[in-house]
Amino acid sequence: MKIILFFIIYFFCFTTNSQDYSIAREWNEQVLEAIRNDFARPTVHARNLFHTSMAMYDIWAVFDENADTFFLGKSLGDYNCEFDGFYNDVLVDENRKKAISYAVYRIMLHRFSSSPGIDDIYNSIHDFMDELGYNKYYESTDYHNGDAAALGNYVAQKIIEFGLQDNSNEQNDYANLVYKPLNEPLNTDLSGNPNLSEPNHWQPLTVEEFIDQSGNYHPGGSPE
Repeated sequence: MKIILFFIIYFFCFTTNSQDYSIAREWNEQVLEAIRNDFARPTVHARNLFHTSMAMYDIWAVFDENADTFFLGKSLGDYNCEFDGFYNDVLVDENRKKAISYAVYRIMLHRFSSSPGIDDIYNSIHDFMDELGYNKYYESTDYHNGDAAALGNYVAQKIIEFGLQDNSNEQNDYANLVYKPLNEPLNTDLSGNPNLSEPNHWQPLTVEEFIDQSGNYHPGGSPE
């Protein structure tokens, strides 16, 4: 139920008309464009979109006295995200915008650092930070003095830490640690499927070469 409310609140708070996009919409577009320039891996990018949305929602909630955070000051699984609260009641909209920008910017720098389209991705988010007038090199996470940029950096740091212990094996490029296919790979150059032993389970495919949905070339073999 809380996840459902999370997305309902998110879309009501952050979607605006096409003439005046919110900062959340703008950063969502940056994430989507980065996904288009990365390897086609839906589960990885669903996770990226969830984590950047989580960052933006929590920052929005910090500046709203009636909202509750989802991650900041809470425990998710075995991870506890410490948060002492944030106070800065001057230029609330601008501070919220700044904190969101630093948070998503830092998360994207980390999550797309090994992307095949890293140059295009980094150029785009660097240019967007410049367009917003923010210092890309400001890395403080000490939000206690009311610095919205530091709050954004802190949120990003905590989400990155959370992602490194959530069993996704992100630090090893999300390599599979558990699942083993029950069927031998199907050689797509040959007719028939004589080695299929478990028809209700997934079967790997052996191909000479292929290009993924993002246009990236992959050598032949049996992809995991």
